[in-house]
Amino acid sequence: MLDLPTRPGPVPEVFGPAPHSQRSQIAPVMLQEELWQRMRALPFVFMAPTLTSVPHARSLFIPEGIGSGPDEAFQRGREWAHIHPHHDGSLHITLPETFKDDVEKATWGVRHPEQNSILIYGPRDRAELELIWQLVQLSYAYATGTLRQADPAED
Repeated sequence: MLDLPTRPGPVPEVFGPAPHSQRSQIAPVMLQEELWQRMRALPFVFMAPTLTSVPHARSLFIPEGIGSGPDEAFQRGREWAHIHPHHDGSLHITLPETFKDDVEKATWGVRHPEQNSILIYGPRDRAELELIWQLVQLSYAYATGTLRQADPAED
């Protein structure tokens, strides 16, 4: 279970399922770029054309043999995350189902209606950038098999 603050303000307008994108409250380009720079600097990730998103989306993959995340930690092939073009600024990542519930409840994103990912709204300010960066790191840990979730039996 994630302890996320509720995202302030109304939720952005989203459309889809194909493409599944954010239409309002677009993140400033500089924040989109800072998030992308952090994402692509994660160990072992590589950039390649998306297998699931719109043209010009920037996608990240984890090579075979790196990590041991479950099949559900990937969108298609070894793609675990992508950020949409600047006119949108949102991103799709994979998370365990319970984490997706937490993200939706706190209104930071919404599940993709047809794929195994969650749309995370683009960051409107630096504080949101930091929170979204934490979600990206959780997604990366999920894909690499290093995510530790609390065992309900231990509670």
